[in-house]
Amino acid sequence: MKWQEVILTIKNEAVDAASNIFFDVGFKGVVIEDPKAVCRYIDEDQWDCHDISPREILDRDMVIIKGYLPKGYESEKSLDIFYKKISQLENYFEDYEADISVGEIKEEDWASSWKKYYKTIKIGKGLVIRPKWEDYAAKSWETVITMDPGAAFGTGTHPTTSLCLRLLEKYLRKGQVVFDVGCGSGILSIASIKLGAKSVFARDIDPMAVKVARRNCLLNGVDNEIKVEAGNFLNEVNERAHLILANLTTDAIVEFTPQAYQKLYGEGILIASGIAAEKAEKAKEEIAATGFELIEQRLEGGWTALAARKKTTKELVG
Repeated sequence: MKWQEVILTIKNEAVDAASNIFFDVGFKGVVIEDPKAVCRYIDEDQWDCHDISPREILDRDMVIIKGYLPKGYESEKSLDIFYKKISQLENYFEDYEADISVGEIKEEDWASSWKKYYKTIKIGKGLVIRPKWEDYAAKSWETVITMDPGAAFGTGTHPTTSLCLRLLEKYLRKGQVVFDVGCGSGILSIASIKLGAKSVFARDIDPMAVKVARRNCLLNGVDNEIKVEAGNFLNEVNERAHLILANLTTDAIVEFTPQAYQKLYGEGILIASGIAAEKAEKAKEEIAATGFELIEQRLEGGWTALAARKKTTKELVG
């Protein structure tokens, strides 16, 4: 199989909007080379991407976003949508500047090229996400999650995922039941079990994501505790959970919030991520109007994640 490699060079202020377009259109293996992010990793002594010199990125004034589409008729349609959406960004940003280049790459080259960007990372107090091709000697207090994302789904490096993981680490209690809506690679479901959840029911609308999630659950030895299905939201699910993870788009979260409320036990926790920072107020208003109490808001890289507690009947009446 051959792949089309799309490289977008853009100013920093438009990166969040542009990267969102990559994901919305359906690009695989999306990589963001941001000089500011590299500076942060160096300052925090977390730069361990040894195959790439940080100087290669720091010397740039612009941010580079790379994404891949399988070559064919469908990719041409996706590219048309991509071009249209990217061109619309100039209506929202002053001094907008962007450059797009499209090339072709073979399957074997693509399969290895994206892996050099995916290294072992640490998130929160003790979570470690490592690709299956890397060895890692875990400390006694660390929880290690092994991933084989196939360059297609969440690896923990995107802010929407890392925000969810940090909130999950804080609010999950041992023995709880978790629902993971929009599970992608299954990383949040796996983290839930490894952090002490009793069981997880995971769903994704994409059948390929379901396959990837099941594979990763098996890789981590938690396939008996996690049930992964294809489906939309929690439709036709009669059980309840103590905690619901929803790493979706802002509009999807707004649509899903009433159902999340119904599927949670009293005082259950909803963790919602994938919210563009500029749409956070809209999400917060909908969550509050549904009967949740907002208990925490976190921001990273232009993305917002919210943790909210389901109010009891007494609180709603009083």
